[in-house]
Amino acid sequence: MRAWYLKQDEKWKSRRLWEQCFYEDSARFIKYYYEEKCRDNQILVLAEKGGTELISMIHRNPYRMYWKGTEYTLDYIVGVATAFGWRHRGCMRRLLNRVFSDQYQERMPFTFLMPADPGIYQPFGFTYVYDRQQPALTREGESLSRLPVMEMQDAVTAGIWMNQWMHRRYSLFAIRDEAYIVRLMKEIKSEYGSLDLILDRNQIVGMECVWGKGNPEQRFLYAEERYLEFDARSYPSVMVRIINLEEFMKNIRLKPGKEEVAVCIGIIDRQIGRNHGLFAWQVTEEGSMLERLSEEIPEGVWTMPIEGLTQWLMGYCSLEQSEGYGLWGGIPDRAGREILGGIDTDEKIFIDEVV
Repeated sequence: MRAWYLKQDEKWKSRRLWEQCFYEDSARFIKYYYEEKCRDNQILVLAEKGGTELISMIHRNPYRMYWKGTEYTLDYIVGVATAFGWRHRGCMRRLLNRVFSDQYQERMPFTFLMPADPGIYQPFGFTYVYDRQQPALTREGESLSRLPVMEMQDAVTAGIWMNQWMHRRYSLFAIRDEAYIVRLMKEIKSEYGSLDLILDRNQIVGMECVWGKGNPEQRFLYAEERYLEFDARSYPSVMVRIINLEEFMKNIRLKPGKEEVAVCIGIIDRQIGRNHGLFAWQVTEEGSMLERLSEEIPEGVWTMPIEGLTQWLMGYCSLEQSEGYGLWGGIPDRAGREILGGIDTDEKIFIDEVV
């Protein structure tokens, strides 16, 4: 079998596999996807050697993301699909490992996805970092006036408001620039949706999008806290996979006023070999630096799997609650845990992209 990235004028060849595997998507949405999202994405495909029929694919959809004061272009992995007759034969594993290798060379700190089945991706080092709650407007919010976003000028205004709303609340989110808004409007239209500004005395205090033909559902709702209420339940939504560990660690820093931390740590990564081994880790208020000391991890060294490291450093759970904590024999002592407690893991993540 051979794997390669489709050229721009070849991307349409993957549409048949998309329609076969994602049959719940409407024709209007698929048309939007292939006209818009495929303008700047990368589609890695697999075919039999000498054959032309695509049997498996992965789409790498780029997003400009703000993370702790730094902008990155990160891949949202979607369209992971294998033809029915080729499933459970290692096709996806081959493509994912190729994607990881390419992303590593691009120094991408991490990639993310919204899984239909998390069990598919957990063996590849993906882990949940973001739970979604379902927002609704309070009675006061429901009484406010609305203005449909119809013109591009309104859409740009909406994007400015969304970015300001995100910056005040989150350390990780997709940047709502003009290109994002233009594409969002087309995405909403593809599913018969609408986007409304919510106004209080002519000031924007929220934004709501619904979509779906016949029985519309909420696509998103952003608003000032006084107008929002949430379902008490939360739903695991987005999984992350650290790609280039050295690049990822640059954004991990100490809380203000904490003394510099230097530790040795073993990291288990079964897919990306350069993330695996014994590392010297130095953390300051400005960021951190990781130096690989060896491929082998000596017995008794504090060791974490890449999944647990992701959960902890992205603020999804405490160090002790992270996946695989303590399973490899070495854990920090009480003093070590107090020192590591100075690391700023208070992440506020917001990722609600669909494709």
